[in-house]
Amino acid sequence: MAEIDKEQIAQRSGAIDDRQISKLGRQFGVKFVCIADITPALGAFQVSARIVNVETAEVAFIGQAASPLATMDDLTTVSDKVVRRMFNQPEPPEKESLFRKPIIEISVGAGGIIAGGYGGGIAWPDGSRVKMPYTAVGVYLFFDAVYAEMFFGYISGNGKWESPNVSDPQNLPNMPRTYINAGLFAKYPFSFFERIKLFPLLGLDYEMSISGKLKYANSDDYVFDGANDHPEANSLSSLWFKLGGGIDFDMGKSVYLRSELIYGLRAANSFEHFCADRLQSETWAEFGQGFAVKIGVGARF
Repeated sequence: MAEIDKEQIAQRSGAIDDRQISKLGRQFGVKFVCIADITPALGAFQVSARIVNVETAEVAFIGQAASPLATMDDLTTVSDKVVRRMFNQPEPPEKESLFRKPIIEISVGAGGIIAGGYGGGIAWPDGSRVKMPYTAVGVYLFFDAVYAEMFFGYISGNGKWESPNVSDPQNLPNMPRTYINAGLFAKYPFSFFERIKLFPLLGLDYEMSISGKLKYANSDDYVFDGANDHPEANSLSSLWFKLGGGIDFDMGKSVYLRSELIYGLRAANSFEHFCADRLQSETWAEFGQGFAVKIGVGARF
């Protein structure tokens, strides 16, 4: 037993060859001895194993594989590979995880926006109300960091006011408007297969109006310019709370297509409160809501 202990100490120090291992095997009365080595290499580990014939000191079988050895699953997986390669057995296909852990990466991209919905409105206690629908298109830039997306956009659109309480709807104005927006979404990607990632979105989007007017069929335009007791364009600005989801489709190692569908809800803006205050003290401004579709192309770094 003392001699065997000496041999084991020598093995752990690395100062031993296959003939010495063969001698140790004969002491145990076995025909074969399996020796495993784990060697650091390029930030990972090279795992190898060989089976030595005790009688001849020759290597009968050998196998090796690389692994990060970060978890017990890694150890089990690499051991299975080494043994299969040692005996020339087929290896099972790599398992595709439905929810793969995302790699930290930064990407930028650009695309187009189509938005629509009801920007808000005015309601009276007697049931009368005015809605302010809109349709808009624009472009946007985004910066992505796996769990967060920051974006900037330029959007222009218009919509004709609606009300079931007026006798001639043609007298209601059309409202063209242009604004820039910026926002931040929290997201969590789920990977499917090799190319597809799905992710929910939740965050804030601030729209800052830079121009706006009310175009009437039979009168001059009402311009949001701050003159003649008119509100400024910024009175149409608003903060949106938004949620939705998106999908990325990889076109290669660094380029991907992105599509997002987003629903938003906001409180009344300054102009809607201005209308409510000017028309009747008991009126109130309604919440705005709307949908947006984004389609873009991104590149990873």
